[in-house]
Amino acid sequence: MKRKIGIIGYGWVAGANHRSSYALSKDAEIVAVCDIKESARKKAQQDFGLSDECLFEDYKALIDSGLCDMVDICTPNSLHCEQAKYALNAGLAVSMEKPAGVNSREVEEVRALAEEKGLPVFICFTWRHMPTTRFLKDVIDSGAVGKVYHCYIKCIKESGLWEGRRLEWRFDEKYAGTGVLCDLGSHMIDFLGWMNERIVGLSANRGTFIKERQKLDSDEWAPVTTDDYANILADLSSGATANIELSRCAKTEDQLVEFIIYGEKGYIRFCNYVGEGLEICYGDKETIAKGKVRVATPEKYGTPGEIYQSQSFIDMANGKTDNFTSTIDDGLEAQLVIDAVILADQEKRYVTVDEIRRKLK
Repeated sequence: MKRKIGIIGYGWVAGANHRSSYALSKDAEIVAVCDIKESARKKAQQDFGLSDECLFEDYKALIDSGLCDMVDICTPNSLHCEQAKYALNAGLAVSMEKPAGVNSREVEEVRALAEEKGLPVFICFTWRHMPTTRFLKDVIDSGAVGKVYHCYIKCIKESGLWEGRRLEWRFDEKYAGTGVLCDLGSHMIDFLGWMNERIVGLSANRGTFIKERQKLDSDEWAPVTTDDYANILADLSSGATANIELSRCAKTEDQLVEFIIYGEKGYIRFCNYVGEGLEICYGDKETIAKGKVRVATPEKYGTPGEIYQSQSFIDMANGKTDNFTSTIDDGLEAQLVIDAVILADQEKRYVTVDEIRRKLK
């Protein structure tokens, strides 16, 4: 029996990534969509063949309609937790876009409520749900590179420099919380935790290059209050170190995502610009002496270019989890690190994640 999904927020992320990801699943049916914009509702109607009765302007009306048993929340960051709690109280399984919220306190409230209700909350950490990154995790988990010493992670793009881009919600801390730190950084922070390399303490800096933008509804200019870049130097629970570089002002970069890991036995690298597969150099002395080589992603991980997060959400709701499942606990861990980065930048000092965690108690 197919699970019935209601999507809350039908902007670019939902209309592209989520729509295509659900299309890969035989276990899901999109039965309702909510968006405050009529144009978005009309697009969803065309994309899924929905009747007018399945389109909603108010997310509470969608949840209360009885049409769906699961919701997928793709709204601005500041709305995630509010909407998730309403859905959980209505007895629905929840998927939330990252970051889970705008601070650790509200994410912890969702986590506690989900535990109380016995309902799953899935976080869309998309980089867990691609064939080559899943291959990468299995290589790391196998011990092929041995004890990890260094992790170098880069996620940079030029989206902040698009000509004429206005003051949308991503540039307003009231709605976004932070800029690239939560938008791109939440993925990269989760990636480390997923690789069993949890951040325990860090130093960081972040800032804004484009100080003002025109408002969406007028020619008036207003300040940008979220970060354009962030750099994190972190200590990991294993004793390894991590450097994370984030920017939305990297001219000529559509989106460059790179993970490089050095261990006691060798090296492994993923780069989305190179395509599917990994660059590796590990093994015995003779193998290492041959230098770095590329290995293709095995077919068992899926079709190159596809994203399997929606199936992972459905599996989780059906009680099936695996090494790739991303939960509200993962969302909270990422948010704790984000809050630590904010504090480290504000006070120009080293901050431990436990310092942030203690504030929740």
